Amino acid sequence: MLILIWLLSNQIVLILRKLISITLSLFVFCFVFTSFCCAKDYYSLSNTRKSPQNKSDTTYVNEVDSCLQSKLNANGKRMLQIYLIRHAKPNLKKESFYTSSEAQQYIHDYNSVSITPFDPCLVKVNLKANHIIYCSNLRRAQETALAIFGDKYPVVSDTVFREFEIRIIEANSILKLPLGIWQAFSRGSWLLGFNHKGIESYKQAKQRARFAVDNLIKVANVEETAVLLAHGMLNRSIEKELSKRGWKVVQKRGQINLGASILTKIVPLKEQ
Repeated sequence: MLILIWLLSNQIVLILRKLISITLSLFVFCFVFTSFCCAKDYYSLSNTRKSPQNKSDTTYVNEVDSCLQSKLNANGKRMLQIYLIRHAKPNLKKESFYTSSEAQQYIHDYNSVSITPFDPCLVKVNLKANHIIYCSNLRRAQETALAIFGDKYPVVSDTVFREFEIRIIEANSILKLPLGIWQAFSRGSWLLGFNHKGIESYKQAKQRARFAVDNLIKVANVEETAVLLAHGMLNRSIEKELSKRGWKVVQKRGQINLGASILTKIVPLKEQ
C-alpha cells in the first residue's frame, strides 16, 4: 500500500512539474511574441514620410461627399465618418543605445517636447465652418492640431485621447540597448498585465479607448464627421473598437505622422 502511494505521489509530482514547465513555456512564448509584435509596431510608428512633397502623402480631411449623402438620404439613410489623425513628429533626437533610465527619460522628453515644423500642405482641410476638432492633451498633439486647424476651427483637447502610457522596465545601468528593444519589452510586459506601476494598466487603457469611441460616435451622429488628432497606439485601438461596432475602414494611415485612418458607417437617417 505504501509503495502504491509512493508511486502515485511521484506520478503526481511529475505531472505537476510538466504542468509548471508548460505554463512557464507558454508565458515565455506569449511574452516574446507580444514583445515581437510591439517591436514591429514601434518600427512602423517610427517610419514617417520619406517624400513629404509626394501627393499621395497628403492627408485630406473632408465632409461626407454631398452627392453621396443626398442619395443615401433619399433612401432613408446617411453616412457618418470618423478621422483618426496622428500628430506630427516630435522634435527630439534619438540615440543609438540607451540604459533603462535613459530610455525612461526619452519617454518623458517625448511627451513634453514641441513638434518638428512641417509643410501645411501635407494636410488639406475642407470642413464646415466652426467644425470642432478633438485632440489629445499631450503637447505634440495639441501643437499639431493648432498648426493644422487652429486658424479656422475650434480645437478641444481632452485627456481621454492621450496615448497609452509606457513605463520602461528597470535594469542594470550597465546594460545598453536600442530604444525600440526597451519599448518592445516594456510594452509587451504591460500588455500581459505587468509593468504598470504608477501608470494605467492595459485593462484601464482599453476602457479609456472604448470611452473615447463612445464620444466620437456621439460627435459623428451630430456632425456626420468627427475628427480626432491623437496618437498611433490609441488610434489603432479606437480603429479596432469601431470595426467591432460595424464601422468600415476606408483608409488606414492613422499610425504614421500626419497620416489619417478614416472609418465610415451607414446608418438610418432618423438615428441620432
